[in-house]
Amino acid sequence: MLEWLELHQFRCYDAFTMEPDPSINLIIGGNAQGKTSILEGIHTLSLGRSYKTQTDGPLIKQGSDFARLHGRVRRGGRPQSFELVLSHAGKKASVNGVEQARLSDYAGRLRTVVFAPEDLSVVKGGPAERRGFLDVEISQLDRLYVGHLSRYRKLLKERNERLKQLKPSDTEDALLDVLGEQLAHYGRKLIRARAAFVERLSAKLRDIHPALSEEDDFRIAYQPSVDEGGHSRLLRERRAYDLLRGSTSTGPHRDDLGFYYGEHPVREIASQGQIRTIALALKLAVVDLLAEERDPPLVLLDDVFSELDRERQKKLLGRLEGGTQIFITATDLSGIHLDALGSYRVFEVEAATIKGVTNYG
Repeated sequence: MLEWLELHQFRCYDAFTMEPDPSINLIIGGNAQGKTSILEGIHTLSLGRSYKTQTDGPLIKQGSDFARLHGRVRRGGRPQSFELVLSHAGKKASVNGVEQARLSDYAGRLRTVVFAPEDLSVVKGGPAERRGFLDVEISQLDRLYVGHLSRYRKLLKERNERLKQLKPSDTEDALLDVLGEQLAHYGRKLIRARAAFVERLSAKLRDIHPALSEEDDFRIAYQPSVDEGGHSRLLRERRAYDLLRGSTSTGPHRDDLGFYYGEHPVREIASQGQIRTIALALKLAVVDLLAEERDPPLVLLDDVFSELDRERQKKLLGRLEGGTQIFITATDLSGIHLDALGSYRVFEVEAATIKGVTNYG
């Protein structure tokens, strides 16, 4: 549970403090007033990265050299302190005042699941969005995955650079041999982790998706670009092709995740409402998986709650019962069925300032 949040020079905020409710927090304000930046700050503090941008530069307030995020969390009855400093030179992360040597040692200790309009791209966007979903959520469940993914990406970059240095006729190259074997080694670890995660996710979705939708034949399928045992062989077989292209054509960086109604791809037949329900079911399944491992994660609902009708709002909150701390942004309270919330706290945000805090229930 997040007990205290501080943002300094983050996005539009000079200095911001917030004491959230243990249960439900409504962050209300007009467009471009700073409410989404609060959720983005929580997510960045938790995972060391934003869900809105791939780079840290936009997170640092214009004219500032750095941004500082600080949070006090209570887990298992004990308080813990998390701090993240973003600068144009890099990141520094600390837990209980102890600086972490690697970001992978920090990210995911305070686990967070975000529901945002961007989540629709996981269903209807390209493979890169779905791989990003897999990487972020698996990293919260498996600390080793972060290191394996980082190593794989570094090796992939080195192999692609080597491919560009060689001529198409240079099919025999000792460095490519070494890089290929190392790439396949870490690739196997990613493939195993992704396959296991999708299997667990599928089991959760068989219960969650029908509860949100009348569709009962929805399923997901992991679609690796190569089987676990054949990666090294395929890298060798496709070397001439890779030399022509100057890039590596097979491996986990080409994986995908398929969504189906029966045998039909969702993207071909689903309505916008069905896609939104699938995205919501995916994140609820992740919440369940994380809650099985440790304390329930923080749940961030960024401008999506008011798009759900009363019944879906109740179903969503019902799935999140059991100690989950929830943060909801909306332009106003009119689209939120407050009778379904129980106790909650409302924060009114205007021009990057909290203008009022009210407790209900």
